[in-house]
Amino acid sequence: MKISYKVERITDALIEEVTPILEDHRVELQSDKDMRLNPDWDAYRMMDAAGKFMWLIARDEDGIIVGYSAFVISNNLHYKDFLYAIEDVFYVVGDKRGSRIGVNLVRKSEQLLGDLGVDMITHHAKFTNEFAPFLERLGYAPKETLLAKRLSDVKQF
Repeated sequence: MKISYKVERITDALIEEVTPILEDHRVELQSDKDMRLNPDWDAYRMMDAAGKFMWLIARDEDGIIVGYSAFVISNNLHYKDFLYAIEDVFYVVGDKRGSRIGVNLVRKSEQLLGDLGVDMITHHAKFTNEFAPFLERLGYAPKETLLAKRLSDVKQF
């Protein structure tokens, strides 16, 4: 299986092609199942045009998307001398897992982001899958824990 890896711009064609995969991604990993997928494509396009977003797409030999790795790129607000790449989404379609696609997406992203001058890459990993151990095997280390609360679940006192 020959896989190509390429940074792709956010176009109408890419949006149409990737949306069903993003929905599969959401269904698989979203803990709040009532949250409807509704990407702010205008914001993504603005970041993309400003050089503040990178979407690396993996395609099979037929040109079908089999994975992606996307990052928001910005200087850290606390450490403005450091350029950060904050993972927005990372996904490999189910039947392609266990291949080298995920590893190659991470490594190629690191190379491309390094070429852009990025100092630090951060990923977020759900507790419901094996992404964190996968990243640790690739040299990433836990730095923080992200906690979340749906305010609609909070009882008024």
